[in-house]
Amino acid sequence: MARIDTIKIIIISILVLCVTGCNSQPQNITLKNNPMSWHTTTLPSETGGNSFDYRLQQYLVLDSHIGFLIGNNSGVEVGNSVGESRSINRSNYQTILFKTEDGGESFKKSTLGKGTLEQIINDTQKNLYVIKETYATDTIPKKYSILKSTDLGESWKQISNFDTHRILNVQFYNNTIGIAGIAGEFGKNQLLKTIDGGKTWQKLPISTKGINLSTMIFIGKNELYTHHTIDDVNQTATVNFTTGETKINPCNLMKGYRLRGFFKDHITGNLYSRVYKYDPKESHQLMLYNHTSQKLNTYDFVSSGKELIIGVTVSQNYIGVLRQDNGKTYYYYSYDKGTNWMKEDLPEYLTAGHPVAMYGRGMVWVRNSIRNLYDFQVRKPDFTRK
Repeated sequence: MARIDTIKIIIISILVLCVTGCNSQPQNITLKNNPMSWHTTTLPSETGGNSFDYRLQQYLVLDSHIGFLIGNNSGVEVGNSVGESRSINRSNYQTILFKTEDGGESFKKSTLGKGTLEQIINDTQKNLYVIKETYATDTIPKKYSILKSTDLGESWKQISNFDTHRILNVQFYNNTIGIAGIAGEFGKNQLLKTIDGGKTWQKLPISTKGINLSTMIFIGKNELYTHHTIDDVNQTATVNFTTGETKINPCNLMKGYRLRGFFKDHITGNLYSRVYKYDPKESHQLMLYNHTSQKLNTYDFVSSGKELIIGVTVSQNYIGVLRQDNGKTYYYYSYDKGTNWMKEDLPEYLTAGHPVAMYGRGMVWVRNSIRNLYDFQVRKPDFTRK
């Protein structure tokens, strides 16, 4: 009799575990299939083949209408080399720039000559800047230059030539004031500054160790901001544009936690970074550091087991998260600072993890990765709800 009672207890325990543990959907998740939010844009092919003609390096969204995709057409050269039974020649790469004026529903393609476009940024006066890489031949080291547009990408002019010195990062505050992080030998990188729009550059000396030049941005006309890492502790640093004087800002992050890039809430002006840790035991699905309030915010919503966040946007109370769950991409969003979440299917769930772009209240750009490689999935921002 005692044995029967023991078996009953075990069976009841298993049933309880299945009810409480097997249900991975917490009560604050609403599943929503809203295809009206998404639009599929097909990028034009140069070859008409099934393989993708381009290597896209970065997406930049200026507002809910205007944005850019940059990179090169290396896929075309790969196809040509196979058809002509020869080696790939990188000097044949053409730069590629796609521009949209309708939020991503259509794109116009242009080129800035041979090479690759690596980075695109804008300043406070809506001027655009790109880093361009070129090869004279396939074996000669790359050459680097900075091009500028004053008419939202319709025309471009080279403003700086750095020859074979690799540009890690370029940022401009306005038409005249800018910085460039330059890679040096044996990891001895240096920061240059300009006060004449890139005509001349001077070294901006920084004596503090652990300053990341690749993530440095302007937060004021005379103030730079970036990541700082010493002894596996990630913080931020403020650098004076005139003197190079540096101030370390403790973020109170635990050892091993990392800040990833910067993005801005375009309504409040708050500056954010996503926080991550290479630890499968990490319990929070999303961690965001608010640099304006100097506060770490954690958000817990549905866990899928194997997760990879590939994009985040914040706009006042709105939070949007593009996440790959076991290889499939979904869009999660909240209207109340992460208290309640909704989960949305994409038209095609197999997408590229990089690059992506997210902006404002739910604007998303992400490209397919397996089927229909030229299809670019665009989610329209939500202006109907506060």
